[in-house]
Amino acid sequence: MIKIFRILGLIGWLSVVLNLNLLAQENFEVRSVVFHGNKTLEEDVLLDQLALKEVSYLEKLITKKQPFLFNQRLVDLDLQRLVAIYQTEGFLKAKASLAPLQIDDEKQIVKLRIQVDEGEPVLVNKVDILETEELKEIDLDSLRRKVSRELELKSGVRFRDEAIKQDVLVIANAFRNLGYAYVEVDYDLELSSDTLQTDINYQVKTGPVCYFGETSILGNKHVETDFLRKQLVYENGKLYNQSLLNETRENLYQLQLFRIVSVLPMKERDSLRSPIPVTLYVEEAPRLSSRVGFGYGTEDKFRTFLDLNYRGFLGGARRINLYLKHSALVPYHASLKWIQPQFFSPKSTITLNPFIIRNSEPGYETRTYGINVPVTYRFNSWLSSTLTYYLENVEQQIEAGDSELVDVESDKFPYDKSGILLSTVFDNSSPKFTPREGFNLSLGLKVNGHLFGSDFNYTRFWGDIRHYQKLGDGVLATRLMAGGISSADSNGFIPVEDRFYSGGSNSIRGWNRSELGPKRESGTPLGGKSILEANLEIRYPLFWRVSGVAFMDGGNVWEAAYDYQLNDLAYAAGGGLRIDTPIGPIRFDLGFPVWNEKKSPQFFISVGQAF
Repeated sequence: MIKIFRILGLIGWLSVVLNLNLLAQENFEVRSVVFHGNKTLEEDVLLDQLALKEVSYLEKLITKKQPFLFNQRLVDLDLQRLVAIYQTEGFLKAKASLAPLQIDDEKQIVKLRIQVDEGEPVLVNKVDILETEELKEIDLDSLRRKVSRELELKSGVRFRDEAIKQDVLVIANAFRNLGYAYVEVDYDLELSSDTLQTDINYQVKTGPVCYFGETSILGNKHVETDFLRKQLVYENGKLYNQSLLNETRENLYQLQLFRIVSVLPMKERDSLRSPIPVTLYVEEAPRLSSRVGFGYGTEDKFRTFLDLNYRGFLGGARRINLYLKHSALVPYHASLKWIQPQFFSPKSTITLNPFIIRNSEPGYETRTYGINVPVTYRFNSWLSSTLTYYLENVEQQIEAGDSELVDVESDKFPYDKSGILLSTVFDNSSPKFTPREGFNLSLGLKVNGHLFGSDFNYTRFWGDIRHYQKLGDGVLATRLMAGGISSADSNGFIPVEDRFYSGGSNSIRGWNRSELGPKRESGTPLGGKSILEANLEIRYPLFWRVSGVAFMDGGNVWEAAYDYQLNDLAYAAGGGLRIDTPIGPIRFDLGFPVWNEKKSPQFFISVGQAF
């Protein structure tokens, strides 16, 4: 009996000591928070759930951010929050505990180490939309097949609370697009605690078939009501379809006339009224807007631009844009654009664009004036294509002893160009300035001369694909670009501005701009008819708005058309810093040529990611 009391006393004493030890650390600064065992959820996701967060020395110095102070009660609540977030992510048996504290009594700081035991996740077994009497008039099998392509939760996928909310919305919208404006979707989960698998059974109450009613238009001041009515892709009295409301809103935003567009069906769930009236509310953007910018880069030196836009030019959705730019690479550029949206359909735009530009590149100097007439068709928010007719007069400054030009008596070489350019862009990467996921694919085909009349006849093709993938807290970004030019002329001449060049801040970063590839006798870049470039970059957060990168680049330019010598590739490796700003990241890169002892490293300053 005495031994039992001694043991209980010892336990009580240890408990008091441990509590006193924790209490002794109250109000110590939390210097760092580290997670162990979090295999699925990224550390920044978990940190967002905590009341106690780490504040680095640089954050305190630069942003004057106050440090968080240790509090045992907040720690306990944080551990509960972590378990809760894991449960919403499908880890029902997740646990979180605080490892022994790392304490510096002299500096009064504490480092937290949180041990996470995720456990096994709940996986989806089967997904079904249950057939009811209401659904007998619907081709349910066809709807199931269509919806299944959009559902996030499928067989074998980890169950997530947020995912099932989105899937309920997907199913509801599928029925709303069939006229069932008042549809209600619920679900049952059949969870097996032994296998940690769940079946998802969706129940649908369709409600009545509905139709569109009258549309009220509010908020427009300069844009005429009749013009807005022409933008509606749905009609009064037609079958209700939610996707047509979304398409109307998207089309109106694409006009760039409005800051706010709301297309709201005025449903009444109590009365289930039909037809359903619609309220279209718009808030117009300023008729005249301007942007002025200044900057500096190691390649273009000091740069500045002026961008003026006037909306509603001569009524409707037409816009006028004036763009002026100056930099070391572009001493002057003046461009005037007359933009007509909805050229032959709501998703098409035509532009008339007279311009004059002077380019001063390492390999050439040209002055060009002419006109571009692009017609763009937007298939959806990710995919668009543009067909451009162009007519240009170019004057090239000739270098002394330039052997590629014959019978040129003056130091200027004028020529005319005319042709078409077809380009297609697919871009589902996000976010815009610093993508963390998605693809960006661009393809281009330029046909100069031939049927269009020009001093030279050639075809230029290129493709550029970029992929962004989350890698823990960072991002793995990759890029592959290839192109080729074929001439139909006996002399094989290609204008200097249409040749390929490689090297520089957005290319192979161990070389200066356009430094790779063929050279003239003077040593200046000659350009080539073939190009191949590949880039790999790991981007990772450091502190505050600062992130670091490590990169590897490879590529080259060749003089012959579609001639890629893989054993002749030039490589560069290096690293850099990014500072996020509202206009994009400010970029500092240091690139080292690989397997080339004669080259020195190159340093670049610019705005925006390299790709």
